[in-house]
Amino acid sequence: MSETIQRRDVLKAVGLVGLTAAVGPAAFSACSSGGPGGSATGGAGGGGGDLSFWWNPSVESADAMVKWMNTTIAAFQAANSGVRVESVTQPPEQMVGNFRTACQSRSGPSLQHEYSGPYTMQFVWENCVAPMEGTVDPSEFSHVLPQNALNLYKYEGKTWALPWYNAPVVLMYNKALFTAAGLDPEKPPTTMDELMSVSAALKKTGVVPWGYGLKGLTGTGNFSGLWNLQQLNDPKEILPVVLGQAKYTDPKFSGWLEWVQQLIKAGVFNADVASLEYQDSMNMFLAKKSAICITSSLTKFQAALGKDLGVFVPPKVGTGALAGKISFNSHPLFITSFAPDKALAAKLLAYLHRPEVLKGMYESSGFFPADDRFDSTVLKTDQDKQLFAFLRDKATIGYQNYWPSKMDRENLFLGVQSLFAGSASPAQTAQQIEQRLGTWRSSSAAELKNFEAAAK
Repeated sequence: MSETIQRRDVLKAVGLVGLTAAVGPAAFSACSSGGPGGSATGGAGGGGGDLSFWWNPSVESADAMVKWMNTTIAAFQAANSGVRVESVTQPPEQMVGNFRTACQSRSGPSLQHEYSGPYTMQFVWENCVAPMEGTVDPSEFSHVLPQNALNLYKYEGKTWALPWYNAPVVLMYNKALFTAAGLDPEKPPTTMDELMSVSAALKKTGVVPWGYGLKGLTGTGNFSGLWNLQQLNDPKEILPVVLGQAKYTDPKFSGWLEWVQQLIKAGVFNADVASLEYQDSMNMFLAKKSAICITSSLTKFQAALGKDLGVFVPPKVGTGALAGKISFNSHPLFITSFAPDKALAAKLLAYLHRPEVLKGMYESSGFFPADDRFDSTVLKTDQDKQLFAFLRDKATIGYQNYWPSKMDRENLFLGVQSLFAGSASPAQTAQQIEQRLGTWRSSSAAELKNFEAAAK
């Protein structure tokens, strides 16, 4: 692989990346100067205006992202006299609920950031989102990388959201802790047997092999996404389960729960998983108390561990074409249907896709912008170059792009929690997930119809 990976070539090879992973800080309130969003006193073409932007920074690098966003908004206001932007960060557990409340009251953000796929499209179906045609310059659509990601946000012949950044679900490991355990620091586990063997060696040194936290459910989608597509050849193959044409209890879809239980019984994870937050597991990794951890951004960990930080794809367990691949989710921005000045919101959206702003996003968060105007020569570290290479060879769209968002926190995530708590077996967990899907289908006819359309 060349020293500088070309982003366009890499992402074209991937085909389509979609969220996953649900990530973000517990809560932040970082507002730039200016009045509350929602009232316009002019507009993009006039003498100014106010708008509110709701967004969710990465839990792994929240402080840096908030600082970058504040600087970005200050520059946008300086370049647009009379414009005032309120930046409101959203806690991950409340981002969907808070926006639904805002839509119901027809007040709040003019520009909104949401998780990928159905997490965003549910609000299109609820008439909370304005179509971009006629407001956003069509040239913005041509810069989306990968271009197919834009298809996630097309409906009834219109475009409803614009991908902003691609969030990976990647595993990290501490090479120094591997070395101390007598393991080869350049050979992370690639199979379940290797993961079990590596974990046994790490435990002998007093280190938690894999640090994880389930409290609050944040990050559960990232964890699930490591495993639940490994028996499939295409992410869309999960749609028959959603539509009721196949049962989740089929090992093709739920067999991964057995794999996770094997890891739990082997003591691969910390004993207090249920009482720790997702962020706590990352702090455990930074404190060198655990050797493996999930992340969606490498920035903080690169700064702390330097060359001791390694990255790897999920151990290959399943037999499908997606086994051993990492998931990427394309998180978008959209203009709300109740924005008083949609042209002004479109102007901020376009500004957030300017090359210098995209560079700042990457440098503050470690996320790869979903835009071909991002200059990939800024990739400096070996870890980022390796992760970029994973995009070329070992990436897949996340399952959440073809899975009802409500069936994450109100179903699948609860199943994973039950499994770790020991309150349900893998078979019982799969049955619970299937039953909740049935309840969702019987009470969500309109949303089910939209998933049926996606399956065609």
